[in-house]
Amino acid sequence: MAWENFIDDLKIQIDIVDVIGREVNLKKSGSNYMGLCPFHSEKTPSFSVNEEKQFYHCFGCGESGDVIKFVQNYYKLSFMESVEKLAADYGIRMPERHSGGPRIDYNKYYEINAKAARFFYNSLGRGGGAKGLAYLKSRGLTKETITKFGLGYAPDSGYELTKHLIDEGVSEDDIIKLGLANRGRNGLYDRFRDRVMFPIINTHDKVIGFGGRAIGDIKPKYLNSAESEIFLKKNNLFGLNFGKRAIADENRAIIVEGYMDVISLYQAGIHNVTASLGTALTDNQARLLCRYSKNIVLSYDSDQAGINAALRGISVVSGAGGKPRVMTVTDGKDPDEFVKKHGKEAFLRLADNAVPATDFRLKLAAEGMDLTDDRQILEYVEKVVPVLRSLGPVEQDIYVRRLSSQLGVSENAIMMAVRTEEQGSRTPQSARMSRREIRGSRSGHQSRQQQDAGSISGRIEMSMLVLAMNNIRYIRRFTEDGIRFRSALANKILSVMDSFGDELSAGVHRIEIDDIAAALEPDEERIFRGIAESIQIGPDDEAFYRELKDGYMINQYREELAEVRNELAVAEKIGHEDEVIKLLGRQMELDKLINNLTEVNNAG
Repeated sequence: MAWENFIDDLKIQIDIVDVIGREVNLKKSGSNYMGLCPFHSEKTPSFSVNEEKQFYHCFGCGESGDVIKFVQNYYKLSFMESVEKLAADYGIRMPERHSGGPRIDYNKYYEINAKAARFFYNSLGRGGGAKGLAYLKSRGLTKETITKFGLGYAPDSGYELTKHLIDEGVSEDDIIKLGLANRGRNGLYDRFRDRVMFPIINTHDKVIGFGGRAIGDIKPKYLNSAESEIFLKKNNLFGLNFGKRAIADENRAIIVEGYMDVISLYQAGIHNVTASLGTALTDNQARLLCRYSKNIVLSYDSDQAGINAALRGISVVSGAGGKPRVMTVTDGKDPDEFVKKHGKEAFLRLADNAVPATDFRLKLAAEGMDLTDDRQILEYVEKVVPVLRSLGPVEQDIYVRRLSSQLGVSENAIMMAVRTEEQGSRTPQSARMSRREIRGSRSGHQSRQQQDAGSISGRIEMSMLVLAMNNIRYIRRFTEDGIRFRSALANKILSVMDSFGDELSAGVHRIEIDDIAAALEPDEERIFRGIAESIQIGPDDEAFYRELKDGYMINQYREELAEVRNELAVAEKIGHEDEVIKLLGRQMELDKLINNLTEVNNAG
């Protein structure tokens, strides 16, 4: 039975999508993830992974099972070897075993903690525990809430819990192992003394540890159980046992800092709430929470420590596949104080207005900066480039357009700054944003031609034309490589270049900008000259062209990918399974093509 408990806990802490996703390229499809089956050869994805049920199934070969079964079959391991591998990969402590089976009886430890929880609960309001009850009532908690969360009191004598457990037949070694007591020169003494006690309960409704809040002047103010065979802080969240159903039903979880925040919000009728166990949010906690909902609202204090915690939370939740947002509790209060003063609906409005993680990071980067000053705009863009780089292509495009409008800087200039950061010194100087580009791109309303030329694809086209001006053999290369310009201005300039055919055949290798400008309208000439002057090709024409061509192809693939995703959403909605599988296959191909080109550029 004890081993079964460990296996259940192991499967709770590990997400099957994460495990399989390390070996199989999985893509979201409806409520499942799809990929090419690792157990038989196929060209279209028929391998499905269900995150909610933590189960996989291949519609092609029929292979199916849970996360342990996958590891067994994929790595050709025994059941026990698979469990050991998973535990080692995810840093989960395994129980000690001998040849006859597991040595640790987890149920025994759960029962000991349950005895301790009942002792603390019964001590509340009795004798010295009256001050514990008075404290909880002063925090606005009702009798029903105190009972719901099993809150209690640890007497200040220093030995009452230990004596009670020994009288109940619990060994001293087990009391110490569970972090309920320490051993001193005169025997055991209670770890928790003169504290309000908060039982920490896992998602199987087992008491795994305790948190204690000092009532008097003893230090530390907050004290958790020492980690034990059944209690690892990084793998558990406070209140999730009560909140998991509401989190799943509402498809949103709110993470707060303190135990009292969770309890007060729950009492106010906000049940989709949980808290980390006195530490920064961990990867395992985020993965566990994302089982119930990917939508995570982070509520932290507005001081520097709270901001740092929010930034770490954003990173951890995003890494677990979640969608983090950050809420700000007004009046400088924590959720506990706010909900008591303003009520449930006011708090929920704050949660509804939580900003996406990217908005939070961009706003934070802008604090203290004058974004009407060119120099500070440069500094700001440099600060937010890492944020933009961390986004997917669609989200990146949204925020680049938003920043362009906010700062009065062209989308192209910002994207070139992102590419410069990605490729370092390998990126042509044309990609670097200068003050001149900022001033030029902030000159007011842009014409359609300016917008086309300043877009990512427009910038690539103009860069290719400048390259062809300096080395006319690339005009022929455009045709050979299937390069098709989109903007009217680029096609007009290319047509002008083609009109120099006689001169080109006579051995001319360069076309002067003045010769091209003579065939353009004044506005067209101004746009082309402005861009051409900012582009520096460098010593290697071919390397510059390859980089431009890769950028061109990536842009083409991303546009097709957006179309495929739209078609896929429609096919899923109307239930065309054959079309879904075909589109999933193309989506995977496009992702691979984009990734390959990106890796080539980064490696170059």
